Amino acid sequence: MTKSALQLARAEYQPKLPKALRGALKVVEGEPTQSVADQEEVKKLFPNTYGMPYLKFEASEGEISKKRINAGVILSGGQAPGGHNVIAGLFDGLKKLNPANKLYGFILGPGGLVDHNYMELTAEIIDEYRNTGGFDIIGSGRTKLEKK
Repeated sequence: MTKSALQLARAEYQPKLPKALRGALKVVEGEPTQSVADQEEVKKLFPNTYGMPYLKFEASEGEISKKRINAGVILSGGQAPGGHNVIAGLFDGLKKLNPANKLYGFILGPGGLVDHNYMELTAEIIDEYRNTGGFDIIGSGRTKLEKK
């Protein structure tokens, strides 16, 4: 496929990362969350999450783990302009940590997980979709995951 000058320029674009995501991270646990009003009612509505601590990610001087990781990504719902860059960012981050890491995409959303329909996302695939927007790389779906 022949690419236009605009497509080539888009493919070269590198989004800027926040400082806290450029290296090792640590999770800092804060105060328990709570609602502004009707605390007991809200606690009853959200018994599994109400009162959990506020979490903040901060840059750390610690060592970044080089452990090999296999990760999966699922897109769900309607099209969105940043879908491909989310996947490209996951891919780039995994490969930066350890070149042996792999990213798998579940085809057509949650249904791909249920049906074991997935593909390994390689640099060649990622680079065809980088900075192009949309969900076309693995598709999306609206399958409901309602059973354990």
